[in-house]
Formats: sequence, C-alpha cells, structure tokens
Amino acid sequence: MGAYWFQADVEEDTGPVFRELTVCEGKFVRDRIGSHRYKNLVLDNFVVAPGHVMIDTQEPLADCVLPEKTAENYIKRGCTLLLIQHLVTSLRHYREHYDHFLQKFKQLPLDYMILPVVPVKWLRPELIRFFARKGSPFLCIEVQSREELEGVCWEWLTQAQAYKRIPLTLFVKDTENTSNNYSELWSSLCEQYGMIKLTDMQDDEVVSAQNLRDSGIFPNKGGILPGGQADYNLYWIQTDRTFDEHEKFRYHNAVPDVTIMNGQVRQVNQNLTDPQPGTHIKVKIHKHFA
Repeated sequence: MGAYWFQADVEEDTGPVFRELTVCEGKFVRDRIGSHRYKNLVLDNFVVAPGHVMIDTQEPLADCVLPEKTAENYIKRGCTLLLIQHLVTSLRHYREHYDHFLQKFKQLPLDYMILPVVPVKWLRPELIRFFARKGSPFLCIEVQSREELEGVCWEWLTQAQAYKRIPLTLFVKDTENTSNNYSELWSSLCEQYGMIKLTDMQDDEVVSAQNLRDSGIFPNKGGILPGGQADYNLYWIQTDRTFDEHEKFRYHNAVPDVTIMNGQVRQVNQNLTDPQPGTHIKVKIHKHFA
C-alpha cells in the first residue's frame, strides 16, 4: 500500500477517538517523510484497533505439521504478532533445540516471536541469559504445583535477569488450581528476591497492554503510535447500530473485517490476500516502557 494517510475512529483504552494517521514504509509516522506520494485511504464506517499480539495457546504451532496453515487462522482473528511457545526439555541441548525450532517457522505468513516455556525443574540462570540474548519477550516458568516453587535458587535467577531485564512469569499447569491461586505467592517471591516479572498473570491468549509494555514488545507492536509498525484491524460498524450496542462491542474478541500488518493488507473478510512470510521479531529493550 506504500505511503498513505487516513482519518478514522481509533479504539483506545477509553473508547474510540477520532484521529488522523499516516503510514510510510510499513510504520506509523508523525509527519510525511521522503518524496512519496501519499494516498488518502477512506475508512468511513470503520473503527480502527491495534493488531493483536497473541500467544499460541489455542492452536500451538510447535507440533503442527503445517504451521503456516495454523498461522493463517490467527491472522483471520486479527493477530499481527504471534508468540510461539517453545518448551525447553533439555539442559544440555537447549541451544541446538532452539535453532532447530526456529527453522520451522521461516515461512509463517505473519510476524512472530519465540516464547520460552521452562519447567521449573529445568530453570537455570544460563537459560534466562540465553533467551534474553535471543530477544524473547519474556520467559514462562511452567509449574505443576506450589511445592515446585520451593527450593529454587531465586537469587541466581535475579542476577541472571540483570543482564537484559527479561521478565519472568508463571504458566500454571496445576490441575486443582488456577493462576489466581498462585498470584499472591508469585508476587511475594518476586518482591522478596527483587525479580522482574510481568505485571499481569497472562491467562488470556491476547497479551495484555501492560505486559506488552513490560516485555518491550510495545511500542513497536501492539499499539498505534508514530515509530511503531503499522499493524491494525478494521471493524465495519453498521450505521444503524445503537449507542449501547456500540459500547458493548468488544474488539478484543470480535473478528476483524480487514487485517493490516506492516502497512500491508493481509486478510479481507476472512480471505488471506498476501502470502509473503513474516519476520522473526526480537525485543531490544525489556521493561523500557513499563
């Protein structure tokens, strides 16, 4: 789509706000730059919302025979950055496993990050430093019971975090409890040892706005700001919709009519339009906008 500008209602935390936005070379820009001819994109009756940053919890890509097809399902739901769970199963070969894992996703049709999931028994400082160097947004500690959190050398993990400030969070696999039962304990451990954590316990597949800031994903992805990637979804709003219906409409769960990634249309009415591979995105600065 090149260089263009548009005016529309943009969904924000407080509700839709009428804004004028300019896109150039796949990014939102504050002012027109270069010698491009900027076209006017007419978005009457559309509401604009940021592209979703999602974790592949509903349809994990790790064991997919055709991960590209699964990724297409996420695009249709408005995902423009997918965090792919990578379960660590070896302390001796985790570097090789990571490289092999990454090779599987070169042809994914959307941008992606690798999200390390480490069972608490495998948790070591070298793992935290490794995945921080690789630009992972945060590291997930997988726990089966509260007792597993006892006896961990948290001081060593805190020291390892100092390298690039990568946040930690819990993935609760406890069959009897939910993450709510772990929230207070986890917060207490992080406060006691000075560990850097995600603000929210990430239960939903859509990464929360605060966790986007904690991880360093925002503002490059997950927002509509100058300098960030031009990732957004368009939702057609019927002209006869009442005010109450409009207020109840939730872009978080709704299926978008159009999805744009890096300034290019990727799906229209649930039909993919651009088969180009996405990019492996890496975080440069964790907690920078927290």
